[in-house]
Amino acid sequence: MPIEIREATSEDAELIAKIHVLSWQAAYADIIPGPFLENLSVAARTQGWRKSLEAGRLRVLLAYVEQAAVAWAEVEALYILPAAWGQGVGKCLSDAARHILEAAGYANVMLWVLSENQRARAFYQHIGFVCDESSKAIEIGGAPLIETRYGCALRG
Repeated sequence: MPIEIREATSEDAELIAKIHVLSWQAAYADIIPGPFLENLSVAARTQGWRKSLEAGRLRVLLAYVEQAAVAWAEVEALYILPAAWGQGVGKCLSDAARHILEAAGYANVMLWVLSENQRARAFYQHIGFVCDESSKAIEIGGAPLIETRYGCALRG
């Protein structure tokens, strides 16, 4: 099925927030404490996203399948609605983000993923990222977690 990628505007803040919350609740259900995930607010995240997009502080790409927004990516993150997992949306969105980074002159891209998020780790490996075994401790919702770094060259 065709996947359309377009740049988000501040009018897309609620769509981005919804995807953000729903993807966190599904992807991190067994990793981050339940009360933290249950209290994620689409309304609160909408305000934050709108403010950031209006200020032009970040560049966000939205992915659409059958005219419905199902995923978004920015330099820091890529989130996909659980119903769209495994449909090629993530790869398409990642390719678009990498193209923008390469056009801006970057030669490499790095990302951090929760070490326990095996689905995401497998996805990043599948699209060409390599784990360099670097890690760092973080805390989300009171849970101590470890993130692992992956990298990928943007140019052949």
